[in-house]
Amino acid sequence: AALFTETPHDMTARAGEDVEMACSFRGSGSPSYSLEIQWWYVRNHRDWTDKQTWASSQLAASPPQEPGKDATKISVVKVVGSNISHKLRLSRVKPPPEGTYECRVIDSSDGKARHHKVKAYLRVEAAGGTGHPPDTQLRGAPLPDPAAPGSPPAHHHHHPHKAGKELRKPPPDASCVL
Repeated sequence: AALFTETPHDMTARAGEDVEMACSFRGSGSPSYSLEIQWWYVRNHRDWTDKQTWASSQLAASPPQEPGKDATKISVVKVVGSNISHKLRLSRVKPPPEGTYECRVIDSSDGKARHHKVKAYLRVEAAGGTGHPPDTQLRGAPLPDPAAPGSPPAHHHHHPHKAGKELRKPPPDASCVL
């Protein structure tokens, strides 16, 4: 049977962090048919309560229940085969991307498009709101103090630098593989 082999989980991220959501699906048919995976961002419905300043006619025209109005397609990947996997990457998240992310797979194995969906909720906390403020300061703008102790080790990097040049030889081969 067709099933999700990896589903995204609800998660909480600190503002400024990178977030990754994984979604993998195994189709039921032969390997020669096509699968499509889509990531959608479904705006958090709490947003609607904040928009009571909108004209009531506008709210009536686009009620929250109406599908599609408050959902944004982020990415689409199509493959030919019976397995599909795609990671959604969000860099340096800020509170606006908080909401529900939905992974939809369109399975066209027997000529009919079947839709499979899984959802996960991403909550974004303001940096330094909870947890350890010192961490967030280190991760934020470079402060003058940590920069000073950081400069002596920079000299040690000159020795591995030679090794770094040797390591640079393989990439041309690697790019051929791609």
